[in-house]
Amino acid sequence: MDYSQIIGKNIAEFRKGKALTQEQLGEAVGVTGQAVSKWENGGMPDAYLLPDLAKTLGVSIDRLFELEHKKYIPTSDELLELVGSYGFDRFQAKDGESLFRAIFEMIYRLNYSAFKCDDFRSVWDIIDEQECIFQTSQLVAEEGTTYISLVKDMPYICVTKDEPGLIGKLLGEKNYCELFRLLSDPDGLKAAIFTQTAYLAGGAKYTADKLAEKVEIQPEKFRELLPLLVRFRFLAEEQLVVDESEVKIYFIQQNNEFRPLLMTAWLLINSNSRPSYHVYCQTRETRLLENRKA
Repeated sequence: MDYSQIIGKNIAEFRKGKALTQEQLGEAVGVTGQAVSKWENGGMPDAYLLPDLAKTLGVSIDRLFELEHKKYIPTSDELLELVGSYGFDRFQAKDGESLFRAIFEMIYRLNYSAFKCDDFRSVWDIIDEQECIFQTSQLVAEEGTTYISLVKDMPYICVTKDEPGLIGKLLGEKNYCELFRLLSDPDGLKAAIFTQTAYLAGGAKYTADKLAEKVEIQPEKFRELLPLLVRFRFLAEEQLVVDESEVKIYFIQQNNEFRPLLMTAWLLINSNSRPSYHVYCQTRETRLLENRKA
């Protein structure tokens, strides 16, 4: 077997995949760009260069010579290194939009790989197509579930590992009705949204009546909602002593769980408007919400 032809073809392929010029690859391993060109046209690198060459290209030496299985599966450490180097090499810190799109694409492809499918479009191509405006991707397995929203202007990813006792814990929670009672009340939802969108300079603190005025809710109704707003961390409560009397004051807290809850609720509300899942896989034998003992 002519390994010089094999390694030459692979060096060219992996170099282009890393967006390196022949000169850049040569500089990384200590040779000239002409030497790299010679390798890619049938030459053979010196043996002592192979470790640095493989590391720079992000592959193993065996893969350079096609001595592995047809499909190379990197270790978890190699995969993390590749993903990390991809982000550092291709994006500037200020280019947040490009970095987000790349990270989302990576996670989407990892999810898609569970279906053992090699031929697929970019997730952004799917999102940008008008007929795919509500499509999603979901994997339901014994080990857990993944859910990817491809909804236009609302892409997000949820990965849940089904640990022993998780479903029992979820189904055993007694406070769902209290939370939904707060959010199902128009004034309660209005107050919750206000706490997550208002900016009160310097962490300002207010009495209940002053906050009710800012939220534009009747003081009596706002005081009814206060225990639930505090219970679910939309507001924090403190007690001050003023003129020998105790006064309760409140300040806003950022509740990071509220935003994904609203996004998921939006999808539920519009569930009749979207077509079938873009990708769906069911490999689970037990019921997803079966309350089993740990």
